[in-house]
Amino acid sequence: MVMMKDIAADGNSGYHSTILPLSALRLLVPPLRLLSAAIWKTVQRRDVADYGILEEFVTMVTDLVPELLTRRQKAQLTLGLRARLTLNTCQLGAPCESENVQPHLDRMQELIQAWLSQANGGNPEMSSSEFIDLVQNLLKNPDEKEQFFQKVFEEEFGSRYDEAIQALMWLFLTRLEKLLPVQTFHQVASMFGQGSCTLEECVQSVSTESVVTPVSWCDEIRAVLQFHKDPNQLDQN
Repeated sequence: MVMMKDIAADGNSGYHSTILPLSALRLLVPPLRLLSAAIWKTVQRRDVADYGILEEFVTMVTDLVPELLTRRQKAQLTLGLRARLTLNTCQLGAPCESENVQPHLDRMQELIQAWLSQANGGNPEMSSSEFIDLVQNLLKNPDEKEQFFQKVFEEEFGSRYDEAIQALMWLFLTRLEKLLPVQTFHQVASMFGQGSCTLEECVQSVSTESVVTPVSWCDEIRAVLQFHKDPNQLDQN
């Protein structure tokens, strides 16, 4: 089991403290790794409003590569993210609250049914509708809702819950990173078809992705090289 102290130690060791703009990071980091970093930052900051995007990404990737997580780990992570988002939406108490919450409950039902079909019946706890019944009850009873978020929420869906989500996301992202190692330039060059690559097209592609002008694009490259400049990494031979 991944422990939070291990994540903290690993996540804070050996990294530069320099802050780079997103346009420079697009030049420095492969797109999927950049997305993984953004996902990790979202979980660290507990930006619950974006947990729906995270759940959909985890579901899509693990559907394509089931070996990344066990069925149980996938269920815990995807349902955990969606449940946290559902409660956050419920807690905000916005107008048309039920209409805002119901799509999340429907999505949870989809995830549960998918899990059960893969597990051939699976764990009875996964088929229970206790959480969905809880949320629907909170929507109907303002007094119970207030009491729940004052006295129950922190115990069942507070810091320990968030840490469990963070640990599972760390496991998912580290395994995804191992699955997609960064290729060397000559490995990538061998993937181009005959006549399919021109320098101008590649420069234009990078410039477009970075959303910068040719002049500022050079500035971004300069920032990346300054960030990574370490003569000791070069082979003096």
